[in-house]
Amino acid sequence: MERIYRILTSLVPVKCYTTQGKILFHASSIGEVNAIYPLVKKFKDYKLSVFTSAGYKYALSLGLNAIRFPLDNPRCLNRILDDVKVVIIAETEIWPNLISISKEKGIPVFIVNGTLSDESFRTYKFIPLIRKTLNKVDMVICQSERDRYKYEYLGAKNVKVVGNLKFDSVERPVKDIHFKHFDAKNSFLFANVRGREIKTIISAIKEVLNQMPVKFIIAPRHLENVAKIAKNLKRTGIKFSLRSRDSNADVLILDTLGELWSIYRFCRGCFVGGSLWRYGGHSLIEPAYWKLPTSTGRFVHKQPYAYDMIKEGVVYLIDGENDLVKFIIRVYEDEDFAETMSQKIYEFYLRHKGISEKVYAIISSALK
Repeated sequence: MERIYRILTSLVPVKCYTTQGKILFHASSIGEVNAIYPLVKKFKDYKLSVFTSAGYKYALSLGLNAIRFPLDNPRCLNRILDDVKVVIIAETEIWPNLISISKEKGIPVFIVNGTLSDESFRTYKFIPLIRKTLNKVDMVICQSERDRYKYEYLGAKNVKVVGNLKFDSVERPVKDIHFKHFDAKNSFLFANVRGREIKTIISAIKEVLNQMPVKFIIAPRHLENVAKIAKNLKRTGIKFSLRSRDSNADVLILDTLGELWSIYRFCRGCFVGGSLWRYGGHSLIEPAYWKLPTSTGRFVHKQPYAYDMIKEGVVYLIDGENDLVKFIIRVYEDEDFAETMSQKIYEFYLRHKGISEKVYAIISSALK
């Protein structure tokens, strides 16, 4: 199967890009780039390959030495790996050729911030090539004991549990953002919203605006949702503006790339999306860094640490529109509640940061 896979991937028409760097990092998209950013910055002579176009552009915006990943094409990988001494892969990017060709060249391979969703785990169990590939990895440094079990079951032979690198990924550059007309100060942020939860969020906005004046910012997880959000806002009669046009309005839709992280600091509270339906949730660590009172839905299975945050009352659990309306109003009207939520989430962040130093020490020790 490995030989057939290599033949098939060699037939994929891709452009081969490379750059200088003795340490090759690889990430899938924006989330993984953010996760390994603090680790990347600890190495001087590196290069970073990124799978998605959005992730590649975002990596460049951070000033990283990035190239596009060539879809596991053997010919391109041989060029990329030509001067490489170490390969460090983020999270679940298990590309058979990348790992196999690295080992053929005598290059050690590490997976960092390793995590596997239940869905991926169920699928990978029936793919022999995944087991054979993971068996070649020198070390998997993963987020949790549950992740350790999954990787070992799938054939990884050297697995360590350290924690989630994303708790350090928030320590990255903040963009100098200005608003010409929209009043972003003390606004309420809907971060990474998507799909079926959009209507619920807009209904909640309408209800809150009926009770009190609040400015809202909506940051869709995918830019293709901008039109859907605008259409729903227009239908409900809520005055809105696109970030690219920046006019005075009740709601601002972020239709730009790479600004969400820098906009958190303007806000009074937030809801993190992808969690009202079975999308798996998105990062709760970013608002934690900014000490924001934060709410989330219950579908956070792609953010395992989120269950601890919910259990400890660090974040406010939302089951639907009514809960969301109550949370937003309480953030603005109950100062004690807002301050307590702010302190709890920041303390949780402080307890879990520092993972990049541990991962760097493990890799450095293994390479000696």
